[in-house]
Amino acid sequence: MRMSARTIPVSAASILVALFCLTASARADDRRLDKSRLSIMQLNAEFLWDGQDPEEGQADFPWKGSPTECEEHMRRVSELILKADPDIVNLCEVENLDSLTLFNDHFLAGRGYAPYLVKGTDSFTGQDVCLLTRIDPEGGAIRRDDRAGTSGNITKNVSKNYIARIDVAPDLKIALVGIHLLAIPPEESRRLPRQAQADAVRSIALDELHAGFQVVVIGDFNDYDGSQEAMDHIGSQPITTVLSSIRAMDPADPADDLVSAASRLDQSLRWTAFYDANRNGSVDPPLEFTSIDHVLLSPALAQKIETVAIPHEHDPRLVTDHFPVVVWFRLRAAAGPAAPGLRIAELLPNPPGDESKNESVTLSNGGATAIPLAGWKLRDAANTEWLLDAQDGTVPAGGRTDVLRRSRKMTLNNGGDTVELIDPQGHVVQRMSYGRCDEGEIVTTQP
Repeated sequence: MRMSARTIPVSAASILVALFCLTASARADDRRLDKSRLSIMQLNAEFLWDGQDPEEGQADFPWKGSPTECEEHMRRVSELILKADPDIVNLCEVENLDSLTLFNDHFLAGRGYAPYLVKGTDSFTGQDVCLLTRIDPEGGAIRRDDRAGTSGNITKNVSKNYIARIDVAPDLKIALVGIHLLAIPPEESRRLPRQAQADAVRSIALDELHAGFQVVVIGDFNDYDGSQEAMDHIGSQPITTVLSSIRAMDPADPADDLVSAASRLDQSLRWTAFYDANRNGSVDPPLEFTSIDHVLLSPALAQKIETVAIPHEHDPRLVTDHFPVVVWFRLRAAAGPAAPGLRIAELLPNPPGDESKNESVTLSNGGATAIPLAGWKLRDAANTEWLLDAQDGTVPAGGRTDVLRRSRKMTLNNGGDTVELIDPQGHVVQRMSYGRCDEGEIVTTQP
């Protein structure tokens, strides 16, 4: 049955309320500390189960049936969320609302998230796609849509999906379409069924766009993006039209084409999932890493992107075999920076010796007056920071100063990262991305 908040008859309202996950009051609440910014994360948590009977699905995994091991897995997954500290999380491979609530209450307590999950129809894996958000959705609920799409002679719906309408700014409403599509990207027998699912997703997203919402299609697509601007680090090519179909929205209107957040990253950093293809228990890059998790955005929303990151800091054999995709937006234009002359000139991510002390950022001052660094910040793609202080000194007019890490939390990752320079008023003055660095290699700002 096709459902839309615009077409539900009054007589059906009570039935739908029973189906929705009412985990917050009907009055939308916004628990962001900075409402001028928004951050969204996509993460496949790899079987986020609670270990309690009766367990859902028939799929097997190492921590199945053990509440202790399931909670340890939850703890490790929570660390990925806590480090990026996003406002909205689309979480794939979650057992049910009880597991999601346990995860939120025990491991994300005090972070302002409310959990939402509408039960899907994947009875084999038992997995669902769900939402953690600091901004309550419209009506205090999310919904799913069971419409089917077609490809060739195949008709199929999306067993794991939800739609959440969220007011993120007075003049900006988004429709979050969370999805988890049929698995195994190179399997020919899955091609038409996954394309049919994509056709359904495209139709859902178009309805939300026509209802006046900026669209975010987010999730584990289980497929590659073959477009030149967003393909992964090894150039994986799909056998399907899944990504191109959803991105196109209305094929007759190129102005509504969705933008992949990955297009804002250097290609060398675009990989979101690990698959142990040779089953040797080791991580063997680069071919065992691909991008199958995606965040697709309406063009007007894509224009507000500040930073995109795919943090690659955890071992995918120990936490989850997927990596987060995090997108930060600036919703309102900021005033000019306090000191426009200050810029990042060089980075030394991989110094000889103790990296926790010797990593460095060289700042240059093109202005006519000296700039004290106390109160400035450097922030990485995972949203961790170096808060600069008096010990970091002053950058003289027309001069440069090296800022050492000095055991501060933020790491300049050797495998690549994005670093922002932020003034004392919180304005992002400069953003600089780089790829993998050898020992002693200096990264310079592009002219």
